[in-house]
Amino acid sequence: MEFEQSVAYEIFPALMDKLHYDTRLGTPPPPAPIYDANKNLIGYDTIMAEKTMTEWQMKLAEFKADSVRLVIAVDDSTRLLEKEEREELQKYFSDKDLILDTSNQSKNYKIKLNRLKADPKLKFKYRSEFPAGSDIWSEEYGFHLSGTTGFSKILFDTTRSYGILHSGFGCGKLCGTGFRIFIKKENGKWIIDKMIVIEIA
Repeated sequence: MEFEQSVAYEIFPALMDKLHYDTRLGTPPPPAPIYDANKNLIGYDTIMAEKTMTEWQMKLAEFKADSVRLVIAVDDSTRLLEKEEREELQKYFSDKDLILDTSNQSKNYKIKLNRLKADPKLKFKYRSEFPAGSDIWSEEYGFHLSGTTGFSKILFDTTRSYGILHSGFGCGKLCGTGFRIFIKKENGKWIIDKMIVIEIA
């Protein structure tokens, strides 16, 4: 269990680099179309688009320069992997002829926030500190809730050189993505080899 946790915390910084996106930095929508009385497209509202873009660029500079710490709500404990992930791990690293280590797959563990390392602007709080379900996005906080995340247990091969886990990132009531993540040990360090989208909202 300690080995598994050490690997999870080792790859977490890279995982957050790939998962986290500050929604405040999202680009504004394209110019609104303009139609004539017969509903034929005659152009786009470029004046409003230019004004919106200028305002967004000013805000973008402010957000990048500010020292606000963005809060990520993290699942209190790891999730369990589904049984089919065994086949996915062997299939992905098919050229390695992996023999899987299936020990301790039925026991999750509490995620230790003090071991989660990432961008200094990110601060982590347990998901249990927030309202349940989508209500988390309906509350007002004294900080910017930048998203929700968590990760599963890791299934390794017997050499402990390859593994698979699940993670994802939620950015709103109808905004989020889940991933199947393949990891491997390379030059003594654990790296993310590939992330595959398995759910999106």
